[in-house]
Amino acid sequence: MTATYDGLLRDAAAALSAAGLDNVRFEARLLLAHATGLSIEQLIARGNEMAPDAVGAALRELTARRIQREPMAYILGEREFWGLPFKVSPAVLVPRPDSETVIEAALALLADRDRPWRILDLGLGSGCLLLTLLRELRAARGVGLEVSEPALAVARTNAAALGIGARAELLLGDWREPGWRDRVGGPFDLLVSNPPYIEAGAIAGLMPEVSRFEPKLALDGGADGLAAYRAIAAEAPRLIVPGGRLLLEAGEGQAPEIYKIFQSTGFTAEASWKDLGGIDRVVSLTY
Repeated sequence: MTATYDGLLRDAAAALSAAGLDNVRFEARLLLAHATGLSIEQLIARGNEMAPDAVGAALRELTARRIQREPMAYILGEREFWGLPFKVSPAVLVPRPDSETVIEAALALLADRDRPWRILDLGLGSGCLLLTLLRELRAARGVGLEVSEPALAVARTNAAALGIGARAELLLGDWREPGWRDRVGGPFDLLVSNPPYIEAGAIAGLMPEVSRFEPKLALDGGADGLAAYRAIAAEAPRLIVPGGRLLLEAGEGQAPEIYKIFQSTGFTAEASWKDLGGIDRVVSLTY
């Protein structure tokens, strides 16, 4: 059925609104841009023009996916993080603004941008933490460990697209298995991680975009949400240089317990870093 671009936009926004979603006109524009391959500015300029039938069909398919609460980032295949484009798929967590707090903290602590820092990222996912740091710290080199082969493929694609593949060694490995520390080498000046920290019993109650679509392996932190931190803490003293740093993303209210876990293995607590919502989002420790 033939319609103008503006008509398609209105129909998509109405369908999203009927499904109870927010920011429906904004999301409808993103979906229409994806369906057409046109920019938002081009869509506005062509608003009164008739759209090809294939565009309408593609938009309806994309809208149906969003109505099922599939994350926009998975539908579009990309998410911006720290001003950089990252490819994403259902194999990886969608990069979030909260995680940019890790980048903020790391750049403040590693103030010498020209030093050849060594950085380790545990639970690499899309690579947004490690690869962003390597973009900002041009002499740094990094190692990323990821348990999921599909996720590792996404991270390698992002490393190549950002032009830093030569400085990033991205490895398949599982910190729950014995001997994982030997795979990553080291020691490192900085360890960063956004580990799974949701209590296993709480995952089903998360918003549908998360509970239905994001990888459980990247969400499930065990019964109390702290299993990954214990695994990292057990090996971290042999991964970090004296005076080295750990920056670990944490869930709301988890920071005190995480500090206790790492202090028991010889780390010294520093002030945590708050996200834009005022939550203690990043635990900071030194060795």
